[in-house]
Amino acid sequence: MHLEEGGEGLDFLGFHHRWVRGNTPRSRHLCFLARWPSRQATQHARDRVREITDRRRLLVPVEDVVQDVNRFLRGWSGYFRYGNSARHFNKINHYALDRIARFVAKRHKRGRGYGLKVVAYQSPNRLGLINLNGTIVAPRPNRPWRPGH
Repeated sequence: MHLEEGGEGLDFLGFHHRWVRGNTPRSRHLCFLARWPSRQATQHARDRVREITDRRRLLVPVEDVVQDVNRFLRGWSGYFRYGNSARHFNKINHYALDRIARFVAKRHKRGRGYGLKVVAYQSPNRLGLINLNGTIVAPRPNRPWRPGH
């Protein structure tokens, strides 16, 4: 595959790879390979979170549902944390929070606003839901991807 600046890029191993130019004054002269979760990988994450927070599980305690969502998100974010994935992580983070809020609301036979209030404001730690912000390891020129390698 021949990658060129401004080209489409390719999907490989769940990542979308694209050759891009830096967008800051200090990096405008640099071109590098950017990678982030592919559209299919992001859709799979949304589907899995939706499956875990499905209405059929309303009798399962909320703590268990949050624990299942956390288990999935830890694995998914651990795989995709290397690269330029912050925007995609933010979307999945908000989606998981919204699905948990909807789950709580349905469980209490209330509206979505009630669920958001319980998860985001009344609970000191968002009912234990992990936060994916800050888990990205961005690539840096001439440095190893992982610490210690």
